[in-house]
Amino acid sequence: STSKDKKKGKRDKMKRGISKAVVSARKLTSPSHSSNDGNDVAGATASKEERGKDNGSHFARAKELVDAEDWKALNEGDELARALEKKDCLVGFETLPCNWPPTFKVARGEGYQYNEKRTPSYTDRILWKSAHGMEDNVVPFLYEPCPDFITSDHKPIRGGYVVKMKNATKCNKKPPKPKKGTRESNLSNTHERQVNLLISNIKCTDLPIMDSELLGGLSDPYILFVSYPKPLLWRKGWHSTKIIKRNLNPVWEEDIHLTLDDTRCKDDDGSLTLHGSMLYMTVMDEDFSSGDDVIGTVALNLNNLCSELNISPSSSLNANHVQETVVSTPVLRDGLEYGMMECTISSAYLTQKETKGFLKMAKRGEKVRSKTRKKSLTNIISNFLRL
Repeated sequence: STSKDKKKGKRDKMKRGISKAVVSARKLTSPSHSSNDGNDVAGATASKEERGKDNGSHFARAKELVDAEDWKALNEGDELARALEKKDCLVGFETLPCNWPPTFKVARGEGYQYNEKRTPSYTDRILWKSAHGMEDNVVPFLYEPCPDFITSDHKPIRGGYVVKMKNATKCNKKPPKPKKGTRESNLSNTHERQVNLLISNIKCTDLPIMDSELLGGLSDPYILFVSYPKPLLWRKGWHSTKIIKRNLNPVWEEDIHLTLDDTRCKDDDGSLTLHGSMLYMTVMDEDFSSGDDVIGTVALNLNNLCSELNISPSSSLNANHVQETVVSTPVLRDGLEYGMMECTISSAYLTQKETKGFLKMAKRGEKVRSKTRKKSLTNIISNFLRL
């Protein structure tokens, strides 16, 4: 029963987080509710009888703005846009303003003939979200309703987007065959360079309570380091930190060393490309009774983390250059924030001999960790992308 109550509590929290957006999709509040004075949902929380009494004035005001084509005023009452701004739901998603008549509730026919029992509302929307480091790769050029659609009391919306494409990392299922006179595996070649990541100063703040009160009412967090494509980091399991018991603001007194297996992720000319490759730092809660739970994930673009490295044969960058990235970003799950993660990621493209010097950068060198845990890549990524 404790496990069922726990899962029910998570579902209820998610529902509460998106409730404002659901309400906004059905109702355009009056101008008195469009200010940022904390009364945004006053109309939504009113009783059915109160809403019925007030709908006449709401309808008249909204219809007046529609007739005047005052799209700016109508959009100022859009609760979805304000919920996105306040990060009450769908964190990281974007949508464009609606510079056209509200698309609900209309008569089944051409044009916009509104039902006076419902306030004209922008209930039909398109949202999009880009992965970290790819925010500029999606450019909208069209966003409009279809007023001639006559088989519904909604007018559907259509959008057009330019998506900038790059050659994403492709991992071969099998390592390339070694050339004659070379060793069986590039990983064993001390002169072969690989991307090394040293993750230090790792901590999280304001993590949610995942355990029941019977178990202390806290969380037992640890972090999994998951890659896409999978072969970059998979070593019969994913690297992880230690588990910190009963702590919502954990600080890991250890540094994590990751080495990317790029032997199956190179172009035909032998150069490494990390376009489209991701590092998912997933905060987990250890749970013996029902299996470990995902608290949330931080997604980082590996190409950005290694943008200053000499990973191309034609690059003029110093081969021993170390790039340092300071991370401070929300932990996301189901479109909501569940605390913050901070860390420092140092990256370098080194041979095995050079790696020893690189690891001396670790403030806790004697605790550099490479232990792995067997967790499903599909589950980790789906929990991050799921709305």
